[in-house]
Amino acid sequence: MDKTWVVVADSSHARIFQLREPQLEPEELFDLANPLGRADNRQLASDAHGQNFGADGRGHTAPRVEEPVQHEVRQFARALGHRLDTAAAQQRFQHLALIAAPRFLGLLRDSLDKQTRKLVTVEVAKNVAGFAPHDLQACLRDLGRPPRPA
Repeated sequence: MDKTWVVVADSSHARIFQLREPQLEPEELFDLANPLGRADNRQLASDAHGQNFGADGRGHTAPRVEEPVQHEVRQFARALGHRLDTAAAQQRFQHLALIAAPRFLGLLRDSLDKQTRKLVTVEVAKNVAGFAPHDLQACLRDLGRPPRPA
């Protein structure tokens, strides 16, 4: 029997479920937190933008390439993608459904390797990671099941 994993995620929280028989509730496999995904850039920045002085003696500010919170969110997406890549390589699932906040969905998709991306059967750009468990279970039944082959 093919196994389907459903990832429900946003920038600060990810849950991975395994869908079993249609009449059974999804089984939660992992609950991952990224508290820095909701932090304020000022909380994570160690100091101001870097400064340097040109030949004329005038100071110039070097802007950050990426804001600290965005960096943490990208790292979280990479870690989640790595976990999914490893599980796919171990054949722990045959189908993958991604339900994530729109921006995070793009980061997560980009973090998956080519073989894992081939297993994605459903993508839903919707932030349901913060739903109460009962509401999330209903959402998984409605949104997370991949279409059955005809």
